[in-house]
Parts: sequence; C-alpha cells; structure tokens
Amino acid sequence: MKNDRKELEERLLAKAMKDNEFRKQLLLDPKGAVEKELGIDLSGSMKITVVEEKEGEVCLVIPESLHPEGEISVDELETVAGGWSGDGCSIVTDCTC
Repeated sequence: MKNDRKELEERLLAKAMKDNEFRKQLLLDPKGAVEKELGIDLSGSMKITVVEEKEGEVCLVIPESLHPEGEISVDELETVAGGWSGDGCSIVTDCTC
C-alpha cells in the first residue's frame, strides 16, 4: 500500500509541476482534482490537503502515530531486544564487547 501511495503522489506531483491548471485545481479543490485525475471516487471521510511550499519554507508531513501512547508493541520490543527480524534471519552479530 505504501508503494502505491508513493507512486500516486509522485504522479500527482509530476502533473502539478507540468500543468499549471491542474496545479491550481489541486490547490482549490484537492479531493476533486485527485478524483478526476485518478478516475476514482474518494467519497466518505477521506480528506486531502495540498500545501504549496513558498520560498524559504519547508513543509514536513508527519504520519499518524502507530502507537498513540508513544510506546511500541510487545512484539516489536521482542524483535529489537531479541535480535530477531521475524523473517527467519537473526540480525544480531557476534559481540566483541
């Protein structure tokens, strides 16, 4: 899913950089512009926000937290603490401490 999203974002950004009318529409009506360009219906609670960076400005998007309390799951902790990648390969090398 992440790769699909990245590919779609790249497609939309590339078009916005080449097509000024699409860029304007994307800024005015992001959801409508995306629906039209991709030929999909985004009805429901889906919200799309488009921000145009200005000179001297950087926009950073932080993904939604996977763990609202800021904690990792027990399985994730065991992976880190146990040195096990979960795919059958150990990720811990011999320690020379």
